[in-house]
Amino acid sequence: MKDSPAKLEGLVRSLNLIPYLHSHREATPMEIARDLGYSHEEVMRDLTRLSMSGVGSGPGELIDLVANWTGITVIDDQGLNKPLRLTPTEANALLLTLESLETMPGLVDQAAVTSAAAKLRAAIKGHSVDDTEPEVEASTSDVHILTDAIARSRQLEIVYYSASSGTTSTRIVSPASIFHQNGQTYLRAYEEGLAEAKSFRLDRISNAQLLDAPSNAPSNPTGFDPNDPFGFSTRRRAELAIRRDATWLADYFEIELDSDLGSGDWVRATMAYGNDDWLIRFCLSQGDRVRLVEPGNLARETVRRAQTGVDGLS
Repeated sequence: MKDSPAKLEGLVRSLNLIPYLHSHREATPMEIARDLGYSHEEVMRDLTRLSMSGVGSGPGELIDLVANWTGITVIDDQGLNKPLRLTPTEANALLLTLESLETMPGLVDQAAVTSAAAKLRAAIKGHSVDDTEPEVEASTSDVHILTDAIARSRQLEIVYYSASSGTTSTRIVSPASIFHQNGQTYLRAYEEGLAEAKSFRLDRISNAQLLDAPSNAPSNPTGFDPNDPFGFSTRRRAELAIRRDATWLADYFEIELDSDLGSGDWVRATMAYGNDDWLIRFCLSQGDRVRLVEPGNLARETVRRAQTGVDGLS
């Protein structure tokens, strides 16, 4: 039977008492409760649980301690008097989490995360795959410039690659905020002459420069919903047919699969989009995994472009 979260939490809390007891050998249950924020009854229950825990259930395999209201004596801690060593799998899992945090500027203490990740990489060097290390250094200066521009209410000049058009251009923007969505970090900013803010993915920004001009971003912007930062709820939706073995695309794009998946080779789905050309290019990039059903004119244009590409190869 699966252990309940409460039982697991209690076991972890009990095991955490071991290093505390080594550092506070004269502590009483009342003092432990005061220091750790528990009631003294909880401390005594945790100590009782400890006396029934260990690496096994036979003689010499259980934690041995004597506990009463005047103090606790640890006789055998079953090796829990030293820091635990991370296995290669655990270390790489922790490093992966830190590397994800490294790509989220403005959400965490970047210096602390970078320092911890660097120390962990050094400790497991030779036991991990080098190409999993993120190339965060190249964009660090750009990130600092972006956050500085927001703090000082200054305009920015950026070079930005647009995935919707496949082009790179230089833009002057007034930054408003930085937000994180679906594993990516974005700059929300206003361009000259446009009333609505745009979202710029940070990994597509390069050569950011702080300008002397003051920011034109409104001091109290409206219309931004952190639960729907791209406004997908009000955008146009396309009808798609997705191959059953490619429904994993819904995990990576704003695709909603039909509640009735049926039993055929194709699954009906809808997808929010804002740019016609982007939708066509998306469907073409998926090859035979995705068919555009509606809007009809875009579906026909997708077929035309695909046929043009095939003709060009013959």
